[in-house]
Amino acid sequence: MQRWQRTALTAGLATALATAPAMAQKSKDTIRMGLGSPIKGISYYFDPTPDTTFESPAVYDGLVGYDEDMHTYDPLLAKSWKRVSPTAIEFSLRDDVKWHDGERFDADDVVYTFNWLTHPKTKLRFKRNWAWIAKVEKLGSHKVRITAKRPTPFDLARYAYFTAIVPEHLHGKLKDKSKFGRNPVGTGMFRVTQVDQNKGIVMVRNDAYKHGGKAKPVTNFKRLVLLPIPEMGTQIAQFLAGKLDVVGRIALDQAQNLAKRPNVKMTVSQGMVYIYMAIDAKGRSGIKPLQDIRVRKALLMAVDRGAIRKLVAGERPGRIPRAMCWKFQVGCDFDVPLPKFDPAAAKKLLAQAGHAKGFDVELTTFTSPALSSAAEVVSGQLARIGIRATIARMVMGAYRRKQRAGKIQIMIGGWPAGGLPDVTGTLSFLYMGGPRDYHGDTEVHKWARMSKGIMDPAKRRALGKKVFNASSERAYIIPLAGRPGVFVHTQDVVIKGPAFHSFNIDIWDLRWK
Repeated sequence: MQRWQRTALTAGLATALATAPAMAQKSKDTIRMGLGSPIKGISYYFDPTPDTTFESPAVYDGLVGYDEDMHTYDPLLAKSWKRVSPTAIEFSLRDDVKWHDGERFDADDVVYTFNWLTHPKTKLRFKRNWAWIAKVEKLGSHKVRITAKRPTPFDLARYAYFTAIVPEHLHGKLKDKSKFGRNPVGTGMFRVTQVDQNKGIVMVRNDAYKHGGKAKPVTNFKRLVLLPIPEMGTQIAQFLAGKLDVVGRIALDQAQNLAKRPNVKMTVSQGMVYIYMAIDAKGRSGIKPLQDIRVRKALLMAVDRGAIRKLVAGERPGRIPRAMCWKFQVGCDFDVPLPKFDPAAAKKLLAQAGHAKGFDVELTTFTSPALSSAAEVVSGQLARIGIRATIARMVMGAYRRKQRAGKIQIMIGGWPAGGLPDVTGTLSFLYMGGPRDYHGDTEVHKWARMSKGIMDPAKRRALGKKVFNASSERAYIIPLAGRPGVFVHTQDVVIKGPAFHSFNIDIWDLRWK
């Protein structure tokens, strides 16, 4: 949504706010929420979107959970585990868990899931997330051993996030595995009673769920209805009419206006997601000035990160990114400060580089309000040092084609820090070369690859420090601001958060007051 569209919608809210939203359906023990993405099913494997990162963990479980407050791995489907070698872990599984259809969970389900994920014929967008697994063995009815191809320090992180165990007796019978998400059966906190592209998703709390622990604390509401409403303006209208209880991923200015009502609350939940700026230092896009470190530093010094932070998070932004990883992530360290906002010094650097009159450049971003607004701010600030920056707002498919073709000059994007309590996702995505590589720094590539295979936490942290310091010091990629999830909801609903994935909250973070 562009600025003029948001302004018009915000102005229109003044009239709409005269009608207060009805109270949440607490009497029916139902929370109703809108979804912005089309409903294809509940499966992160086949539809890895922010919406499915919100839905899937409530339906399915992994072997282990992660306590995001204490930063510890906790039992989930596995009640205990031990690392028997640098490449192998043995898991003792729970014997008191049932699938939503009443069948018992056991080792066969785990073996089946990992064999399917790693099978050569299995086609998944993020199949590389499990490419390091060599084999999985059944050691007993409730015991398995998983062996990696090489030492893999991030294996527990992968088991805890986005590795849902699926039931062999149902999933295994499907010729088209993508259909499983339309009638999903898991072991999770919620069982699904409806997945319909037009009517939405209905989830009912699984009262037999006892194994979530601190990683997945059971919520206190019974029923969740997720309605397909792609337009934010329509979601807001439905909320004001009392037909929704929660509106998520809304622009901050709209949320602030809605929260002026006494029975409407706003929650800003800053997880790991942040907005970043990446510059084509490699020269793939053909814009030669960007290959000059003086130019790149000038561009970064021209950007007021505080203004962007205030735009997307308001006066209370929560945690603020200081590098392209969070210090609590395993393998993260840094001590090089981000460039100081200094337009005058930026102009001098440009002049030294022979670009006193500036040059033309394109900012690529997405159509989301937060990223589009951030790109507008960056464009305006670059103009003050003579850089004429246009903005290309793209949907995901178009962006990926442009990225593969090497046509991105400067990227203003959103990144969930790899979505793991470990830096491996960020290192793989941004620093190891390949079609996403816009810095071409072979030294950084080497450090990033080494980090993925070292079991010693201190040595990994030292390598991570080299990577993330170089990213800031050599002006390749830097964070601009956190990208929190902004939610409005009725006063009967409380939102805890944050979560480490791109939706910024989990379903169990919703609860009655």
